[in-house]
Amino acid sequence: MPDPGLREQHTTTRDLGPYGRLDISERTDARSGSVLYRLHAPHVRGCVMLSPATSADDPTMPARAPGELLIHPDQFASAFALHDPRPLSVNNIVLTGPVRVTIEDEADFRPLRQGKTGRPEWLPPRTHRHAQAVLGALIETWRQRQDLEELTTAARRQAAQIYLKTYTAQLSERRETALRALTAVAAAERRVSALHALLAA
Repeated sequence: MPDPGLREQHTTTRDLGPYGRLDISERTDARSGSVLYRLHAPHVRGCVMLSPATSADDPTMPARAPGELLIHPDQFASAFALHDPRPLSVNNIVLTGPVRVTIEDEADFRPLRQGKTGRPEWLPPRTHRHAQAVLGALIETWRQRQDLEELTTAARRQAAQIYLKTYTAQLSERRETALRALTAVAAAERRVSALHALLAA
């Protein structure tokens, strides 16, 4: 049965100059505000997910820079699982993330790969330029969407659900800790009262 939160797939093409033409197929998860892009170009294969950065930010805290988004080249929302998303690779190097980008300054961000130690590291210079061209074209596609406000609202709601669970668990734990502390205080007060009564007798 189709997921009602997923919107139909759309396909577009972008010119990458010396890197050829980039075919982009997209599928939107309206509930999370995330969009899965399946990319195909010379030496470029796989998927990448873009999400408004509000999906990772605490909605109770002051907002960060407007227009930020997260690029996930190897982690995807569960809604996309049935579409078999493969991590994005450029020149046979698998990219990793997430990488936070301000869409007005997308030329300044640095794509990453997973190093031998498991920690993210910079790409080799040629692959960096190639990946930046690919992801820059993708960000331009994102910027031209007509539903950015709707996606941002959905991402913020998803973040609210996540942080609500986190803070509810923290609150419950702190209440239990406070209750144990109050019980200990009450027991100590009873002992002190008993000792005072004993000394006064």
